[in-house]
Amino acid sequence: MTAHLSTESAFPDYWKEALFYLSERDPVMKRLIERYRHIEFTAHESVIASILRAIVGQQISNKAAATLWMRLCRLKQGRWDSFIMVTPINALRSLGLNPRKIAAMKEVAWRFVCGQWTEEGFARMDDATVSRAIESIRGLGPWSAMSVLIFALKRPDIFPLDDFGVRQALVNLYFSDENVISVGRSGAKSRVKLLANVWAPYRTVATWFLWRSLENTPLEKESE
Repeated sequence: MTAHLSTESAFPDYWKEALFYLSERDPVMKRLIERYRHIEFTAHESVIASILRAIVGQQISNKAAATLWMRLCRLKQGRWDSFIMVTPINALRSLGLNPRKIAAMKEVAWRFVCGQWTEEGFARMDDATVSRAIESIRGLGPWSAMSVLIFALKRPDIFPLDDFGVRQALVNLYFSDENVISVGRSGAKSRVKLLANVWAPYRTVATWFLWRSLENTPLEKESE
């Protein structure tokens, strides 16, 4: 069987402009950009792959999620939608996927197979519509939607404050009087919003450099 582990390593079209924009407006971000700009943005291969990755990674560690995803990719044959639809539940469970995740994956695959969802359709949706679509799958929440928007659709202005890594970076770099819990609560959110407004309309790029400041894979999140 052939493993399908490919990702697209290419900066979005807006990346260079965003680096200049952020560097001009935020000295902290400027230092991050100078240090980490050589690291490439690695996108997911497709929207469906991105959604499936989000499902696989629910409520488990980065390491466990990476292991499960690799197992799934090694088993995969053909298109993601048809592969998930025809693969028996027992075969998916043998990889380490639980029934809830398998049901969600089957639902996603069905929506693509029947044409309710398409890659082109997602590309035409605005950010809010994409989020509503992703969150209509049981078990997927705002973080999963933002992951798809960032890594599959490469939208430029996404800011996932619920992401643990983002909050940790904010505490490390901007809000030393807060912690990873309090920085996401209402008392601090107004301060975070003011900072994020400085980064708009390139909050995706700012988020990427916040993740890079941790020198960690940006996949940690709270349960949705």
